[in-house]
Parts: sequence; C-alpha cells; structure tokens
Amino acid sequence: MKKKVISVLKQQENVYIFCLFLLFFPLKTQLQNGIMFLFDVVFRNGITTENFTYNYKGIFIGCDKIALFRKTSLNFNWFQKDGIYWIQFIPSLLAFLLLYRGTKKNTSILLLDWIWIVISCFSILTSLNNIQSIIINFHSYSSSQIIRTLPITVFFLLIGIYILIRIFTFKERIQAITFGLLGFYCSFFLWMKYLGPIILPII
Repeated sequence: MKKKVISVLKQQENVYIFCLFLLFFPLKTQLQNGIMFLFDVVFRNGITTENFTYNYKGIFIGCDKIALFRKTSLNFNWFQKDGIYWIQFIPSLLAFLLLYRGTKKNTSILLLDWIWIVISCFSILTSLNNIQSIIINFHSYSSSQIIRTLPITVFFLLIGIYILIRIFTFKERIQAITFGLLGFYCSFFLWMKYLGPIILPII
C-alpha cells in the first residue's frame, strides 16, 4: 500500500492537477460573474449591471445593493428573478456529463477529464456550502427557500459522491486528496485573500 501511494505521488500529472485546482476560485467566481452579466443583458435589459459591481467573489454583496436590486426587480417575472439561480448549475452539470461520457468510453480518467472534475466541483462546493447553511441557520429558512435549495443541493452532493466512489480509482482519490486539495486551498488563499480584492475589489 505504501509503495502504491508513493508511486501515485511521484507522477508528473500531479503538477497538472495542482495547477488546475489552483485556478479553482478565479474560474468559479468569474464564471459566475460572466453568467450573471449575460443573463442580465439578455433577460433583464442590463438593470442589474447598472447597480451591481462584478467583484472577485462573484456574488451580490452589501445590504444597500441587495435592497436596490429588490426594488428594481419588482416587475420581473419568475425567470428574470430566479432563473439565474438555476442557470449557474448548468456548467457543472454539463461538465459531469462530459466526464461520465468520457470515463465510460476510456474506463480511466484522462488529463482532460480533470478539467470536467474541477468544473463539476463548482456546484458541489456550492451544495456543500448550502447544506452547511441550512443546518446551521435552519430557523431562518422559509419553506419555499428549502424547497428551492434542497433538491439541487442533494443532487450535486450525490454527483460528488458518485465521482468519488464510482469514477475515481484509488489513484485519483489520492491525487484529489493531496494535490487537488492543496491546489484548492492555495487557490482560496491567493484569490479570495490576496489577488481577488486587488484585481476586482468590492466597491
């Protein structure tokens, strides 16, 4: 077992995996910004963009801006208000389908498949954050919020479990736990604590 683990840790593709996860938070947050911008231009006539600064976190921040958005969205239909919530999960779903299709054909994970894994993890991370928030702040959630949040959260948690158990072999589990997690936490520190606030500050 020890020799097998050491053999996995010595493989050159680990550098590629680390670098991919090092880009995790810049890619995730700016994909969210891009989706919000396109959705706003196409379905909201640019109203959100007039009042919202696209920042390094890729989310609405600040009581004043949220209140302003609620005021300007009074005449929105259901899709204009909530469509963005569902659309943000589409890239991860497509990435998982590509991963599933690729591993069915090749029966092993290729370097390209790690890109689909990273993108799949965008919504898996969101789901982990959602379930944590529901557990800790359950009393503050309305029944409609739980009905909207819980199904998609459980769905992507199941996708994460499926990837870990059915798609990953022993080798990929070791790579994900070591180089994937290392790249993930380095990405969080570098982007969320250092580079992000400099490049795309919250105004």
